[in-house]
Amino acid sequence: MESLTLEDVDISNVPPHVPPELIVAHDIWATPPHQDPFIALDRYRNGPPIFYTPVHYSGNAGAWVLTRAEDIQSVMGDPARFGSKSKSGFTALIGETWDLAPLEVDPPEHRQLRAVLDPVFAPKRIDLLTPGLRQFCNKLIDGFIDDGEVEFVEKFARPYPVKIFLELMGLPMDDFDQFVTWGDMLLRSPTLQGRVEGGQAIRDYLLALIEKYRKLPKSDDVTSIVVHAEVDGKKLPPHRLIGMLFLLFIAGLDTTAASLSFFFKHLAENQDNQRRLRENPALIGAAVEEMLRAYSVVTTGRHVMQDTVVGGVEMKAGDWIVIGMMLGSRDPAEFSRPEAIDFDRPQARHMAFATGVHRCLGSHLGRRELGVAMQEFLGRVPQFGVKPGEQPRMHGGIVFGVDHLPISW
Repeated sequence: MESLTLEDVDISNVPPHVPPELIVAHDIWATPPHQDPFIALDRYRNGPPIFYTPVHYSGNAGAWVLTRAEDIQSVMGDPARFGSKSKSGFTALIGETWDLAPLEVDPPEHRQLRAVLDPVFAPKRIDLLTPGLRQFCNKLIDGFIDDGEVEFVEKFARPYPVKIFLELMGLPMDDFDQFVTWGDMLLRSPTLQGRVEGGQAIRDYLLALIEKYRKLPKSDDVTSIVVHAEVDGKKLPPHRLIGMLFLLFIAGLDTTAASLSFFFKHLAENQDNQRRLRENPALIGAAVEEMLRAYSVVTTGRHVMQDTVVGGVEMKAGDWIVIGMMLGSRDPAEFSRPEAIDFDRPQARHMAFATGVHRCLGSHLGRRELGVAMQEFLGRVPQFGVKPGEQPRMHGGIVFGVDHLPISW
């Protein structure tokens, strides 16, 4: 991250209960494009384990930042004290008030909504999708393997999860290019207006989709399951339907692409690790877990529901907390040499998929997508590296990501 100082930001609105020594100028969005955002965060290990940043987060003036796995687990495991409503800011961005469900819905309703989706993402269901994953991987590879080079993010990482999302949702492949465009607008547009237009386009598409599926008999695709779902004998209200489908759209497209890009950036820059996976494909499962740990891409948040204490720090009701999963997954108190990628590391609980009641319901699918992509790519594409004369570009933010990864072989 860029080295902001308190002189660079407005601290006049920092709540009076925040001790001055805990105020740190930290912006999750500010990352020089050629700097690894994960390494940039390591500098916070030298300061207070919990600090307060006056820089905005999801439309709020400031927030507490947790850097230790122990504190992150404590907060995420206690939805009674730390709520999830409106934490992403996506709906406010497009002028709506509904929540992304079940992600931004607290218990007990959270459990009811999650029960609608849990069977869809169960391992047996994911097994049925696996042949299609392999087929599409190879179709993408066919498009560039003879070129000796590819811009990995554009030609592989981003389109790959879109295909899986469309298949899971029962949507036509004709919508593929449009979904990629809208996702890019919402998540990566350089202007606020671009992000708003992308989000509104997604919303309008999903609202029309809901109306279409209301008139159709129930089938086994996710859209139909959501639209026809019942809780306590009643259909889900409109605000829950759009909130659930909007969440599936975002979660299904960006996080997998981000993880995949960081994985392949690492392999392109670390030839020995890449060679080892080629020689021992059975190690890919362990490699996926280790790189999920080292490259946990998601930053989330909670709002404090009642005056409380976390890690010895007093917080007041209404405060916001920023939770970077990468900080928990790279905590030296939990992992020795956390910055190192070690495929032989004893498996420990990383935070790539969060923890607590809001643990990612798509974790089985995410693991399968990443594992299949690595198996097929390494099985067909020769030893590759970053294209000579080029340099990867990355970004921080709500989801850390890679914008440009040219590789050649």
